[in-house]
Amino acid sequence: MKTALHLGLLLALLPLRVQAQTGKYTPNGSCDGLPRIDVSTPRGVCVGVVADGFRFPRTVTPLADGSLAVVDMGGWVPRKGSLWRLTPDASGKTYVKRKLLEGLDRPHGAAVGPDGLLYIGELSRVIRFDPGAANPSSTVETVIPALPTDGRHPLTALVFDERGYLYVNRGSASDNCEPMKGHRGTDGRTCPEAEGHSARGVIRRYALTGPGRTATTWMNHAVGLRNSMAMAIHPESGLFVQGENSRDSINRRDRRLDDRTTPHEELNIIVPYQDYGWPYCYDDNEASPEFKGFDCSRMRKPALLLPAHVAPLGMTYYAGGMFPDWYKGKLLVTYHGYRDFGQKLVAIPTDAAGRPTGEPFEIINGWYKKGTQPMGAPVGVSVGRDGSIFLAEDKNGTVLRLFFDPRKGDGIPTPGLSVKPSAEPNQDARCRELATRDDSFSRIQRDIIDPLCTSCHGAAGGNAGNLRLARCDDIGNAQRLLAPRPGHAPFVVPRSLGSELYLRLEGTTPGLPPMPAGGLNPELLAEVAEWINEGAPIPRQSLTTASPE
Repeated sequence: MKTALHLGLLLALLPLRVQAQTGKYTPNGSCDGLPRIDVSTPRGVCVGVVADGFRFPRTVTPLADGSLAVVDMGGWVPRKGSLWRLTPDASGKTYVKRKLLEGLDRPHGAAVGPDGLLYIGELSRVIRFDPGAANPSSTVETVIPALPTDGRHPLTALVFDERGYLYVNRGSASDNCEPMKGHRGTDGRTCPEAEGHSARGVIRRYALTGPGRTATTWMNHAVGLRNSMAMAIHPESGLFVQGENSRDSINRRDRRLDDRTTPHEELNIIVPYQDYGWPYCYDDNEASPEFKGFDCSRMRKPALLLPAHVAPLGMTYYAGGMFPDWYKGKLLVTYHGYRDFGQKLVAIPTDAAGRPTGEPFEIINGWYKKGTQPMGAPVGVSVGRDGSIFLAEDKNGTVLRLFFDPRKGDGIPTPGLSVKPSAEPNQDARCRELATRDDSFSRIQRDIIDPLCTSCHGAAGGNAGNLRLARCDDIGNAQRLLAPRPGHAPFVVPRSLGSELYLRLEGTTPGLPPMPAGGLNPELLAEVAEWINEGAPIPRQSLTTASPE
């Protein structure tokens, strides 16, 4: 049944012609006529800016006529999302940028269905519409309503298989089954949110048949998957693969574990009705610290372990004709993560059926901030009709294109894992010092700021909200939170839970989403309250950890 559009879902009036735009990037030459960005690629491969000016683009989907559908989430504020169409002219160097829909609620996933319509995953629903219609907004209908929207992982990724079934990610509400708003935590034996038909941390399967049909029932196709933002179906074998965004802060439960390298992200082959272990197990079926002694032997092991915290958010098989034969059948995966091993596009070797057979090769690396060049954060990846590779990159609001010129090299990447250099020269020393302290704010630094905040507020991510929170810098961060601000109270006022920091973490600031995205569990929020109520003491100063402003 066709539904009424929510307020603000309108057809944009005028298309916008985009030519050689760079946005926040500094041009570094030309890439097949587009402004080239300064990243490391194999010889003969370059990356150019197709279009910029998006708020928070998440996926880019090629359409039948050669144009691109770009989902712009718009950030974490409700109903700021939009859907755009990029249509190349005859030269392929200029794109007409036209807004098709706006007022969408934090959209992420997109896929062309077997009916030729475009399906979009909003926070609470999946819609479909005809992007080629004269008035696309008039064709919008809801096909999956009432998706759960709470918790840390509410975004909707989706993919169709060769039979026309639609698979939808329902990420976990918590990190690893700690108490969250509306969800009780683990008792050490079971995790309530991971059990039953309405479990979280699952991939749902929906059957959609005929126009005007709303799918209200589903089956849990696979469970024990914390957050399945990257999913792909092999075009010939039908093999279903998933990139798992594994848990954070594992060392909070077991200080012997290194959160920098543990746990690994995972590449899983999805088999119906299998349990992949979250939150009970991690890596190659090791019992999680919260579930010591749990028998993980019945859980399905990952097909491949990926580096820790790289956040695989996009995935597709390469079947194009532009790049060398080496690329044929490789699984392309984006590493969105802001931490040590992220900000990359990799290619994973596979067999003829699409199963991984080796370690990833880095097609793009060196995508960290250097000089005037910003750090990148790729999300969606797709292959165009000409065989070029397109990326949606949300950190700088751009759509990018990878091009291969055989006159300039063989295009084949070298194996190995590169590591992003420390953003600050004294960061490693600070991290060693932080590991030795156990005062109230140092715990906040380890448990909250480092894993959840520095990606957006750190030196690499930028100073969102004019707040800098550097990694391992408990002394400097406490000083910044307590510092006066022109025209505003400090982020933290000692002994006041009305402080802006606390209200943002609590998620009670009117008109603003909770920070970090998805909220903070009560246990961690209590750590912040304890520190503020103590008078917000600054950790003891030392020469090795002092950080200049």
